[in-house]
Amino acid sequence: MTEQESISIFLVCEDQLECAGMIALLSNDRGISIVGNTPSVATAQRMTSTLRPNIVLCSERSLSHQTISLAEKLAAQSEESNPIHLMVLLPSLDDQDIELLRIDRCVVLDRHMSSAELVAAIRVTAAGYLPVRSDLAGSLARASVSLKGASGAAGKQVLNLTKRERRVFELVIQGLSNPEIAAALNVAESTVKSHVQGILNKLDLRDRIQAVIYAYEAGLVPRSLQPAEERTPAHC
Repeated sequence: MTEQESISIFLVCEDQLECAGMIALLSNDRGISIVGNTPSVATAQRMTSTLRPNIVLCSERSLSHQTISLAEKLAAQSEESNPIHLMVLLPSLDDQDIELLRIDRCVVLDRHMSSAELVAAIRVTAAGYLPVRSDLAGSLARASVSLKGASGAAGKQVLNLTKRERRVFELVIQGLSNPEIAAALNVAESTVKSHVQGILNKLDLRDRIQAVIYAYEAGLVPRSLQPAEERTPAHC
């Protein structure tokens, strides 16, 4: 997506008053266009196939099985050249809600976030990144989510990393951003980005959020680091 293109949104919101408010808010932004809306997740599953919005924005009081099904369907339909992202706004989060983050191009955010935060999250999501609040990062690290490869063999997988990749991995787990890691190791930020991508590929992980969960579940993080000062993992 170029800077000149608007971000197309399909809105799924059961509360009609909330829906009207969100349409008014988002339509007021020149960089965002609402291509449709529905109170029904089942209807959204049918309509998004035709409309192909950049983002399906779903506001719910609690996560439904239909929303999980929608997430899986959008992930299967998405193409790298024309991805569809799913943003789910929820009043609170539990382990089942966090499961959504295992599905490609899914974002879970606070339903009570401010309008400015929502617009910012939409822009970040459309750019291909995963917006995550700092308190959610801590929940993610401690959640009982079973990731592929996160087992007793995880330590052996980490041994497949080079010495420098292991050091970068340690800093990623601590929540350092690419510029911070580059400064700590006295290397270029592009080098850090390359190392991070290599780590994700070798451990079969999708992003830095999964890397943090992987490390905690596999016991690779000392208890002294859980969960003292948690920071939001940046994206590569």
